[in-house]
Amino acid sequence: MNTIKLKIHLCWIAMLLIMMFPVSSCTDDEQDQLVPSVIPDLSGMTWVADDLFIAVHDAKYTPDEDDWPRVSFLWLPVSEQEGVIWNTVDLEFPGPGGKSSDLESACSIPGGSDFLLVESGQEGEDYRRIFHASYGDGKLQIVSYTNWPVEIDNVEASEVCQVGEQLVFLYAERAEGLDSTMLRWADLSLNPIAFGEFQEVIYRAVDPLGPGARPIVALDVDSDGFIYIVSAYDPDSDEGPYRSVVWQVGRVIAGEGGEAEVILDENKRLASLDGLKVESVAIRETAEDGRQVFIGTDDEYYGGILRLLP
Repeated sequence: MNTIKLKIHLCWIAMLLIMMFPVSSCTDDEQDQLVPSVIPDLSGMTWVADDLFIAVHDAKYTPDEDDWPRVSFLWLPVSEQEGVIWNTVDLEFPGPGGKSSDLESACSIPGGSDFLLVESGQEGEDYRRIFHASYGDGKLQIVSYTNWPVEIDNVEASEVCQVGEQLVFLYAERAEGLDSTMLRWADLSLNPIAFGEFQEVIYRAVDPLGPGARPIVALDVDSDGFIYIVSAYDPDSDEGPYRSVVWQVGRVIAGEGGEAEVILDENKRLASLDGLKVESVAIRETAEDGRQVFIGTDDEYYGGILRLLP
């Protein structure tokens, strides 16, 4: 074998070895450190304090999803390497119904460290619960629960605000494929959880519209009573594509008798998000940063993301 043929022969052997045993530029430990942790779907979310949020996930109470996370803590990123930090909260769900099924919204209760974690009702009468949770010393625990006080079909948006000294609970049906939904509200009291008589106003969707469009899938109210919602499009495919719009739609005010009243104004578009299925909106208000609007997505196969809107 001459020198040229030998070199060609050795080159083929080297290429074959590379194909069989690819060379990595980093060790297994280094690769593990570079792989980010995928955040589960953020089906509902609410701000707690500082950089902390509580998120709920829409795991169903089925054998396949029994071990899936139901509730998580999320912390805003402080470095490029760490990104958004999240940690599953291990909760004990009281009552005969067992673990939650299809939690779709989380509400912060003004004036303290209490929250409502709300099932959508999509899974039937056994899973139509509203859990009262309390946060303290870095821990979250459920202190009580009640069943939905009214007949519902599929609620993905709820919130609690305050008018004067009175707590007010708001919610809206997802109303997929319809061009409108009802935004409903009632007085709320705790310990035990109880609701007053519900009132309602029609919210007419603007964008998106048509099959697969959901007029309201997330809801929040800031300290001045301004109402924020999310409308979303889902093609009924876990691969997407999705589309979402974040709106400011009106305000909760005190009526002539001091009772809560919802006034819907002309919709103000805050963001359009192509390719993302937003299912959470959370208002963060601090002395340092002012009023900020955060969104969370439930992008099915792609997981969830947390982002600050302009």
